Parts: sequence; structure tokens; C-alpha cells
Amino acid sequence: MRIPGLFVLGATLALPSVVLLAAEVPAENPRKLASVTESDSDKIARMMREIDQLKNVNQQVMRQIQKLEHELINTVASDKPAAVSVPAPPMEAQAARPEQAEKEPQRTAEASRSVTDLEREVHVTFNQTFSLELGFEYAHFDQSQLALNGFLALDAIFLGDISVDEVEADIYRTTLVGRWGVTDRIQLNLDIPYIYRETKVRSRGAQLGSKLVTESTVDSNDLGDISLGLSYHLFPETVSHPDVVLSMSVTAPTGKDPYGIDAITDPDGDNTNLQIPDDLPTGSGVWSLSGGVSLLRTTDPAILFSNLSYTHYFAEDFSDLGVRPGAPDQPGEVKLGDSIQLGLGIAFAINERTSYSMSFTQRFFDHVEIKPKGGRTNELVGSDASVGTFDVGVTYGLTRNLSLVTNLGLGLTNDSSDYKFSLRFPYRF
Repeated sequence: MRIPGLFVLGATLALPSVVLLAAEVPAENPRKLASVTESDSDKIARMMREIDQLKNVNQQVMRQIQKLEHELINTVASDKPAAVSVPAPPMEAQAARPEQAEKEPQRTAEASRSVTDLEREVHVTFNQTFSLELGFEYAHFDQSQLALNGFLALDAIFLGDISVDEVEADIYRTTLVGRWGVTDRIQLNLDIPYIYRETKVRSRGAQLGSKLVTESTVDSNDLGDISLGLSYHLFPETVSHPDVVLSMSVTAPTGKDPYGIDAITDPDGDNTNLQIPDDLPTGSGVWSLSGGVSLLRTTDPAILFSNLSYTHYFAEDFSDLGVRPGAPDQPGEVKLGDSIQLGLGIAFAINERTSYSMSFTQRFFDHVEIKPKGGRTNELVGSDASVGTFDVGVTYGLTRNLSLVTNLGLGLTNDSSDYKFSLRFPYRF
């Protein structure tokens, strides 16, 4: 039985006055009592009955208050966490919050260290404040029977007037990457590479003009193209859709560009038909802007990931595009072909510290366009490329904050490197 609050309050305030009145009535002079009329006696009796009713109501209210206090104490005691384990929420509470179950992916236990490291490598995570990564990469190219009049300017593009039968190129790349989690949805990253290149050329000259096979080696080292990137966490992973991250990056031409490098005759003089580049580039020479999206889906015990990106290279003017030493400068404009890249893979956690991954990446380059000053735009024949690689990698947690990431990439197309191997050491503060 619930009594309205105002009624209980009024009854509580009126009770002392009525009791006082009832206490004072018997204390009156008996002669005054005798003069009391019959109607006054009825009134007093009615008031006494009301007093008894109010007393009963008051007792019921007190019992109700005591009951509620007892239930409240029991409820608070049951809500306190246990010292050893935390009980599961009741089924009613689980059924009453379906939207919470929708927001959180179904995982039977907390993600292990290896899974966390793996997700950071194949995807972008936003749960760290700042991290530094030191990386080392080696790539080997071996291309024979080339039919292009040019030299290896970029990883898959030949420029110039070189005539060779075989080119071996080794590229050593050291990279320092800084990542800063600005918020729980935004991350900035800065990529600073330093590149050492060595190219070995073997040839008998144009149209086999020499009986001797000449070999010459050219090397170069310099800063590469620095890039600055931004990642945005669009959607977190739920039961119905994967984790979605948008990314954008801009790359500055801080490396040595491949234009205007002279082609010199074999320094040994044994094969005058062989020409090799006097230097090797370490950058593209132009600004570029990239944008992409990456997806990650956790399906215990595997992690599925994929990405799609597009890179636009801006046209750039150069003071000299020629390769002949001593010749007048040939200014012009260069527009590298845009590229589109698609990647997908799967990863597994072996134990608490170790995980491995497999992925496939395909990248397509459009033709390079060259426009001499005062001339018309020409597409460089053979400058389009298709670069496909298959990668396998292992991630191992060295310490709580430091991990070792290894990767071996195998080239699947003629334009890709034969193989590449990398070691990276990300440290999270």
C-alpha cells in the first residue's frame, strides 16, 4: 500500500496538534465538562477516531520505509564487485541493451599482445599516443633482354638513351616513421626515408656491337621523398560491419630526381657502345597526393584486411630533361602516370607474442607523359607498369612497447622486384 507523500506529510504534521488537543480535554474543570453539549461529545469522539486512524497510517508508513531501506541496502550490497571475479550481468539486463551488443564485436576474451601488434601493422589503430618506427628494407631487381631506350629511373620506369642487355639493381632503404594519435579517431604520421641504390649493367652494346660483355656499376645515396599522412577512424568494428579507416597522404619531392642525369660511355673504354647513367635518383621529383580506405574484420582466430588507394602525381617543370653530356639543356614538363593499388590479406595470432600474415598487393601505373618546352606532349613508350607482390610476414613482441616486424615480398610480375625483405622495429610510448 503506497500513501501519497503530501497526505503522509499532512498527517504527520497534524498528529501532534490533535494529540495535544486530546490531552488537554480531560484536564478541563469537571464543571466545564458537564456543560459540554452532546454535539461536542460526538465531535471529540470523531476526532479521537481520526487520531487512531492517523496512528495506524503512520505505523504503516514507517513499516513501508523500513522495508524500502532494507531492500536498498541489499541492492547496493549486490552491486558491489566481488574481490576475485565479476559476475555476468543478468539475462534481463542483456536483453534490455541490444544496441550495446551491436556496438561491440563479439570476442571471447581480451585481444592478445600479438593480435594488437598485428592490427597495428596491417591496419591503423588509434589507441596509442605516440610511436616511432625504425625500418630497413632491401629490394633486388634483375631484368634481362630489355627493349627500352632508357635507364632505370624509378622502380619500374626507364628514361634516357641507354642500351643494355641486363640490369641488376639493389635498393637499400632506411625509414624513420613517427605516428601520433591526436584523438581517438585521428592519427598523423611522418615518413622520412634514406635510400642507397646500386645498379649493375651488363651489355655487349647496341645491336651486339661489341664482342666483349662489359659490366659497369653505378651507386648513389641520398634522402628519399618525405611523406606526411592523416588517418581518420570512420567506423569501429561491430557485428554487422568491419573497422573502416580513411587515409590521405602528401609526398614532397625531397629526393634526388631522375631528370637531367647524363648518360656516360663505359668508363673502362672496352665497349664504347655501352652507356650508363652518371648518377641514380632517390625520388620521383614531383609532388603526389594519395587517398585510400582500409578495412579490417576480426573473425577468430583470423583477421581479414584489405585496402584500396589512388595516387595522383602532379606535373612538374624541369630545367633539363636531356641525358647527353655537354648538350644544351632541354627544359620541359613531366607528368608521371597516376597509380591505383589494391591489397588484401589474412593474419593469424600464433600465441601471446607471435603472429603471421599473408597478403597480395597489385598496383597499376599509367603512362609517363613528357612535354618539351614549346613542343607537344608525348607518352613514354613502356612506362606503364603492373606491379604485383605476394607478402608473408611475422610479428614478434620483444618487450611490452617494442616489436619486431619481418616481411618477405615476392614479385609476381615483370615490373615488380624479384624479392624484397624488410625489418621494422615499432616502439610505442
